[in-house]
Formats: sequence, C-alpha cells, structure tokens
Amino acid sequence: MLLIQRYMFRIKRYFLRFSLACRKRQKLKRLFRIFLILIVGLLILNIINGVLFSSILFFQENSNEPDYDLDTRPYYQTIEMKKRFDISGNYLIVQNFVQYQSNLTKNADLLALNLHTSIEKLHLSLNHAKVWDGPISLTLYVKGTRASDDIDYASMWLRCNHRLFKVLNIHLVMSATAYERSISNQHHTHSVKYAVSCQNLNYINHTDETDSTPYPSNLLRNIARLGTTPLTVQYILTLDIDIFPASDLFHHLVSFYTQTTTTEQFNRTLYVIPAFEIHIDTVKHSAPLPQNKRELILLWNDNQLQPLQADVCPTCQFLTNYQAWKQEASDDKIIPIFRPHYSQPWQPYYIGPKDVPTFDPRFKSHAHARISQCCETFMNGYDYAVLNNVYLYRLGFLDKSQLPTTELIDDDTSVLLFDQFREDLLKHYTNTTRKC
Repeated sequence: MLLIQRYMFRIKRYFLRFSLACRKRQKLKRLFRIFLILIVGLLILNIINGVLFSSILFFQENSNEPDYDLDTRPYYQTIEMKKRFDISGNYLIVQNFVQYQSNLTKNADLLALNLHTSIEKLHLSLNHAKVWDGPISLTLYVKGTRASDDIDYASMWLRCNHRLFKVLNIHLVMSATAYERSISNQHHTHSVKYAVSCQNLNYINHTDETDSTPYPSNLLRNIARLGTTPLTVQYILTLDIDIFPASDLFHHLVSFYTQTTTTEQFNRTLYVIPAFEIHIDTVKHSAPLPQNKRELILLWNDNQLQPLQADVCPTCQFLTNYQAWKQEASDDKIIPIFRPHYSQPWQPYYIGPKDVPTFDPRFKSHAHARISQCCETFMNGYDYAVLNNVYLYRLGFLDKSQLPTTELIDDDTSVLLFDQFREDLLKHYTNTTRKC
C-alpha cells in the first residue's frame, strides 16, 4: 500500500512539473510573439522614415545644381597657341580645338563623317552621333562681337554631350572681325568659371549685323577633312549639318567596303547616296522616321517625302535618277546600280576616298560651293556610282521662300566665280578630255 502511495505521489509530482513547464512555454511563446511584433514594427517605421526622407530630398532637390564647373581660360589659350589665318586673312582657323577619343569596334575606323555648322545648329550633330559609329570631324563657325559667349557655350555643350560620340574632333573657324573684337584678349583675363547644368543648357542667339563675313562653307569642309582621325580612315562622307544618315547607313557602308572586291575600284569611284526631304508635318506629328528603303518608299508614295531640292533645284539632283532607284528591287546586299556620266549642276552627296580633290575655298555661301568640287573630282578621273538601299534625309521640305534664309550669296556672283573656276580647271587638267 505504501508502495502504491509512493508511485502515485511521484506521478502527481511529474504531472505538476509537466504542467508548469507547459505554462512556461506558453509564456515564452507569448514573449516571442511580442518580440517579433516589436521587430516588425520597428522595420516598418524605418521604411516609412526612409521613404519620407527620400521624398523630401527629391522635392527639395535643386534642378539647377551644376553638373560640373568649367574653367574657360584653357580654351582661349588653345586658340592662341593653334590659331592661323586662311589665305584671305578673313578667317581664323583652330585645328583640333577640342578632341574626344574612345575605343572603336572593328572596322569602325574605316569610315569618317565630316560635318560643318554654325553655332546655333551645333545641337543637330547629336542626330549624327546616334547612328554614326565611327569618327566624326566637325568644323564650327563663329562670328560676331559676342563670339566669346558662343565659344563658351560650345565648350559647355561639348563637355555635356561628348560621351554620345565615339571619336569627335572639333575644329574652330571664326571671322577675323570676331577674333579682333571678342577673342584676342580673352586668354589674358582671369579664369572664368561657369557652374554648368547640362539639363538647363540653352543657346542664346547673339544677333550681330555688324559682322557681315559670309559663312565659308567650303573652307569649313576642308578643315573638317584635314582634321579627320584616326589615320586608318580611308573613306569620308561629307555632309551639311542638316542632312542626316539613315539609321543603318554606317554599317551598310562598312559591309560594302569590306566585301571582296578590288581596292582600285574603291579608290577611283565616288558612291552616291540618294538624299530626301521629309515633310515637316510628318516630323511634327512624331511619326517614326523610315528605318529602311521599304518604309521610305511608303512615305514617298504618301507624299510625305520627296527627293532633296525637288522644289528648289530639281536639276541639282537629276542624275541621281530617283525613280530608277525607287523601282530597283530591294536586296540586303549593297551594290552600285548605275553609273551616271557627270554634268553640272549635279551636286550629289557621296562617300569616297579621303584624297579626292578638296573644296575650293573661294566658294563660301555660294550656290556652286558643292557643284565646283563635284565637277573637279570628275575632271580628276573619278567616276560616280549610285548605291541601292542606302539614303540620307533632311527634316522639312525646302521651298523657294526659304532661299534667303540659307544665306546664299547672290547668284550672279556665284555664276561669275564658277566660270572663273572652270577656266582654272582647264589650265590645271590639261591632259584630260573630261569637261563639266
């Protein structure tokens, strides 16, 4: 009996211990739950505080906060060290004013793009940079008594956008008047620093009618070619700043020049790239630009696009034979489809070897500026061939009412100069039967 009582007592004791242990575990569970709730609550509060703090910083952020500080004095020192005047003495030239270099992919240094522009159209070069994966050599023209302001703007703009270019060489040409009145003493002044905000950088046009020096288009073209790098460049495409390459033009041309064919053919042939005008309404409505020849022809059939200078000077592009180009069956391979016999006033845009005759600098904003160079290349022994499936474009139709705004020098002056130019060619190329 006593033995049974002992066993019963032990059982009760074990039961009490088990009950106490369970009660303690429930308390521990409750404490653990409370602890978890506190931790989660603190995390949520931290997240809320972080979001609120970030929002305050975002709304308080100053959009005018500078991206960098620009010291302008080195640019004027560069002008003084590198400046030279052209043969007329009317223009100051600074070769390689600003240079930006980066690594190029294979064959990307085979072709270079040459451009020229006035300061107010400098921003258009971004359209070229988006599609041209090779070197770009650009000549910038500045004139007027506020030329230093324009150079400061150009320096800031280039610094803000240089990463968009693979290889960019900027050359500066300014009127002698601008140099004397605005630039000549700038390198002696104290350093001027601009707090540059790239997002808010805008060009301010400084109209100056006292400097009537004409836009030296052919001089600018020659300076761009002279400053083309790297040395491996073999072929050059020279464009006006408002003529843009198609999105796939660069890679089509690389493919064309690297295919198996004779180098001699490339060295004596200038390959014409048809140029078009896209209606301004198409641009205003943000319609997509044509990405290939098929899409271009669709716009053409819808009267949203036309050959370059169709309303201004149809004969200037007549030998390109746009209708034949349009009807030629599309093929992925880039080939020349016909070879026109040159006659003026044809002035095509073409890509050719970098040693073709230079542009005659006597032609400035003359109607014959490009015609003269096309004429001389023909007399020099070069032939023209029109390529299929590649094209250039301009935004907006040109019409005769816009001619005064193109700053063309009086037609009579242009004709007289061109007559003199042809006489000079006959004296220079005495062993050719070619004429233009």
